[in-house]
Amino acid sequence: MYDLGNFKVTTPPAVEPVTLEFVKSFLKVDGTSEDTLISVLITAARQQAERYCQLAIMPQTITETFPRFFSYGLRLSISPLVAVSSITYRDLGGDNQTLSTDVYAADNAVFPPHVYRIPYNDFPQTYAVPNAVTVVYTAGFANADAVPAQIKMAIALMVTEWYDNRADGVRTMPTASQVLLDQYRVKIF
Repeated sequence: MYDLGNFKVTTPPAVEPVTLEFVKSFLKVDGTSEDTLISVLITAARQQAERYCQLAIMPQTITETFPRFFSYGLRLSISPLVAVSSITYRDLGGDNQTLSTDVYAADNAVFPPHVYRIPYNDFPQTYAVPNAVTVVYTAGFANADAVPAQIKMAIALMVTEWYDNRADGVRTMPTASQVLLDQYRVKIF
């Protein structure tokens, strides 16, 4: 069992994985009077898909905190990992320190990604506070063209459901969207 940290998106994606024009075509909407609503629905659908799958669909910066370094390293919450920007920690004196890149490496081939110590190096001990270790990293597919078609279709189906049924429903997402996203859902055990 791995301990996961607490994460937040500190720099959201600059663009969405599907364009307004694509979704309007999918919805068969002409004109521009609904553009703002459809744009909000696209963002909400991407965010819902990301939460469901534990993925960053488009490139974004994540800040994740941990209570300490674990013997196995740090299991990051969001995939796919692009790069770790920095790891900082509170030392035993309570001062902030930056962990040298000579001490750790990241495995971005696994989902969820893993930061591990390079052999013959040790992670430092940390001050006993809940957020003693902070990892800043970039996660997401390289660009909209790299996002799998199933994820794009799931987003379009969620937007369609919410656009056509503007009342609250029982389901959290359309069944077809869930089926399309299940194959990308990161399994955390």
